[in-house]
Amino acid sequence: MLGLFATRRWPAQDARHEAQVRQLIVEALAGRAAPDARCAALIALVHALRCESKVVDAGACGLSRRQLRQRAGEIARGDWASEAVRKAIDEMIAAIIAATTAASAASTAAG
Repeated sequence: MLGLFATRRWPAQDARHEAQVRQLIVEALAGRAAPDARCAALIALVHALRCESKVVDAGACGLSRRQLRQRAGEIARGDWASEAVRKAIDEMIAAIIAATTAASAASTAAG
């Protein structure tokens, strides 16, 4: 990582499963097929993390990045996991901010 730390990667020997899952997600986001529960949960997770365009090429769906995000949001609203994931991410970010603020305040007071 950054040439400073040793990293290891274990690539899959058979990437067909990943390709199939990506294809299901592309078809669901493009509106060509209704997502099943597993695909909807994955789309909800990707939407909650706000990384739709990193997982799926918007051009492959025939959508702009904004439309891709909106379509993922439509699918995510119908999935119960989306709100739970969003809440967990928001709580984690709040905890990181609180810890950073406390550490900064402590170092300022000590200095």
